[in-house]
Parts: sequence; C-alpha cells; structure tokens
Amino acid sequence: MIKFFRKIRQNLLSEGKTGKYFKYAIGEIILVVIGILIALQINNWNENRKNKIAEADYYCRILDDFELNEKLIDETSKLTTDKIKLCKELILDLNKPPNDRGEILNKFVFALRQDVFVPSNITFEDITSSGQLKLLTDLELKNRLIQHSTFLNNILNLLQENRNEILKRMSDFELICDFGFQDIDYLNQELDKELLDLLPKNDWTNEPNNPIFVKFQDNLVFFIAMLIRQKQHLSNLKKEMQEPIELLKNKKCK
Repeated sequence: MIKFFRKIRQNLLSEGKTGKYFKYAIGEIILVVIGILIALQINNWNENRKNKIAEADYYCRILDDFELNEKLIDETSKLTTDKIKLCKELILDLNKPPNDRGEILNKFVFALRQDVFVPSNITFEDITSSGQLKLLTDLELKNRLIQHSTFLNNILNLLQENRNEILKRMSDFELICDFGFQDIDYLNQELDKELLDLLPKNDWTNEPNNPIFVKFQDNLVFFIAMLIRQKQHLSNLKKEMQEPIELLKNKKCK
C-alpha cells in the first residue's frame, strides 16, 4: 500500500503536477491521521470493555465477601451467646458446694477460648492496594465501600481491645498452682501423680470467703459483660453492612 501511494506521488512530480501533488500529500496525511484516530478509538473501546468486565467482577467478589462475613458474624455471635450461658452456669456451680475445682476450671478454660472474628475483606483490599479503585465508576457505591472499610477496621480494633481485657483479667492470678491450673485437662494429663501430689491442695471453689473465689466470681461477671459488648459490636457491624449489600445486589451479581 505504501509503495502504491509512493508511486502516485512520483508520477505526479514527474508530470510536473506540483499543485495536485501537494493536495494528494495533504489528503494522504489526513487519511493517516484518520487511521490513527480510528485505531486509538478501537483501543480505547477495548480498554473500556475490559475495565467494565473487571468492575463487574469486583462488585460480585465484594458481594461474596460481604455475604461470607454475614455468616461469620452469625456464627461468632452464636458462640458468644453459648459462652455467656456457660459463664452463668459457672457462677451457679461455684455457689453450690460441694463442687469439683477441676470441673469448674475446665469449663472456665472452654469459656475463655477465643473464637476470633476474622472477616473476609480480600477483594476490597486488593482493589485499594493495587490502585484499581478507579475502576469502580459507581461513586455512591464506591464511597459506601470506603466508609464500610473504615467502620470494619474500627470494629476489629474494638473486638481486639475486648479480647485483651478478657485475657488480662482472666489470667491475673498470682499463684497458678493455688488457683489450680494443674487441674486443667491438658496439663493434668501431662503431669504424673508424683508431681501432682507435690502441688497445693487449695479447695477455694468451696470457700466463698477465699480471695481466689471472690476474684474468680468477679471476673466471670466481667467476662459476661465483655461478651455482651462483643455481641453488640458484631450486631452493629451486621447492621452497617446492609446498605452496601443492597447496592451490590443491584449490580445483578446473583
């Protein structure tokens, strides 16, 4: 094609048709420019199409994360409710002598076990860390997702503070052998009878005036309060999620 145009230009020059040559050259330039513009337009159209596909995929993946988090919140809240019930039972058992210190402490360890809420926020973190947030063209939804991310991080910080307070309070016993850690199953199974016989036989669970009894019971009440607070944080998070979930569902992912 280039050779064809070159031959035409050469013929015009050899025939002395300079005016026509310049007109032809200008026309050729215009055609080249038009070709470049068309190529750029096609390229832009293709890029926009790819971006739209990526945007739609991000919306659907974010919705999947939200729906998974709803389930995780429900599961964690159920476990928290069960722990509250167990702590109430422990207070009752503690105040019904004679009781067995080992049974009470093993229930206590089970109640103390931390089921940490770890939300799935992979997609939004991927978008923000990779600089792809600009692909989200729905400004209302994008701003709402940013707000939710901030709210989620605040809730996670509050839950972490909650756990720290629980662990700090529940482990604050000066002498662990007096408290009876050796009665806890995983430790009791490791210690042989000879070692167990050497350790203190403090029957504090049957002595309401014993300082360990008083402190343990007080800690259980504190634990219940912290667990209730944890449920409230999770409930607030679930409520906050509903608006972005509805906006994402409008994207017709499901």
